[in-house]
Amino acid sequence: MRIKPTVKIDPDDVVRYLLYQQFYYGDDRIYGRTKDRSEHIKGAGKAIENFYSLITEMINLIDKGKIRQYLEFFNENIHNVPIDAILNKYREYKDAMGSELDHKITLNVIIGDCLSEIQTKSFNATITSLIEFIMEKKSLKPEKKLEVKKKIESLYGKSDPNIGMIYSLSFMEFISKKIHDKYIKEKCEKLLKKYSKQVLKAIEKIKFLD
Repeated sequence: MRIKPTVKIDPDDVVRYLLYQQFYYGDDRIYGRTKDRSEHIKGAGKAIENFYSLITEMINLIDKGKIRQYLEFFNENIHNVPIDAILNKYREYKDAMGSELDHKITLNVIIGDCLSEIQTKSFNATITSLIEFIMEKKSLKPEKKLEVKKKIESLYGKSDPNIGMIYSLSFMEFISKKIHDKYIKEKCEKLLKKYSKQVLKAIEKIKFLD
């Protein structure tokens, strides 16, 4: 049965919504992208709250229209983001919407893109490690790496729940490192190994590899 988690968020708290979406719904439980699998990680809620405080620490800069300064703060204190690309996207929205570009939309563009950058890079780094793990376990030759990568991409495209959990746990691992929570970091590493093994089984089951 598919789990349908819910969490109450103030409609005006755009940043919290962007941080939580398809990932966290309370009770220290991290959900995969498909929401049909989850893992309890003690202290996850507090860790996410601390990360929320970090990314909103200088949000007044956005309120004042100082978008570049906020992005520079994000770059220096949280994670490297493509400042010019995000600014260009914001300007495109501003030119297209004019006075209809409200505070919520601005936050959605700026914070949303910053978080997306973190999630994508964290996930890609984990997938690189997953490919190496599969290559080693299957004793595959280097020329098989591209095939393994394509098969993982195929699973992701089919909303494989194990890949979905890897996506969310990669982000949680990043958060744990950023707020210096050793327990959660180690828990995420353990769970990522668990789901990496599940992906390997999925690949073997559908005979992706020779």
